[in-house]
Amino acid sequence: METKIIFLDIDGVLCFRKEIDQKCLENLKKILDVTSARIVLSSSWRFFPKSRTKVESAFKKIGIDRLLGWTSSRGKTRVDEIYHWLKDFDNKTIHEDIFITKWIAIDDMDLFKLDPKRMQDHFVMTMPLNGITEETIREAIMLLS
Repeated sequence: METKIIFLDIDGVLCFRKEIDQKCLENLKKILDVTSARIVLSSSWRFFPKSRTKVESAFKKIGIDRLLGWTSSRGKTRVDEIYHWLKDFDNKTIHEDIFITKWIAIDDMDLFKLDPKRMQDHFVMTMPLNGITEETIREAIMLLS
């Protein structure tokens, strides 16, 4: 199955002051509804089971059932972690064949500045106090189309 991936940060994207923002969550769902993308957590939340459970519970409440996994901590930067995940992704770990056709990262950290070559046409930046906005939605959909 051809699949699009969103590498998703949480703080500054969906969450402010440790609380998941409902509007940002709804905006993420709009992106997913249009693109049918799957989510891979690239946030530090991935390291903490209680945090992952909080995210998964918020996703479930709004009807998001698209979490595919999370990145490892291999590499010096988040960009390295994303590329390791893409390189190491193994269809045997899930019940369906997945062929990744397009991917983006949504983050409040400037991943493009960290690595412009690898993040060109793969990055949507949020502002830490705004998270996913209408502008973010448009940009993400454009990059995944």
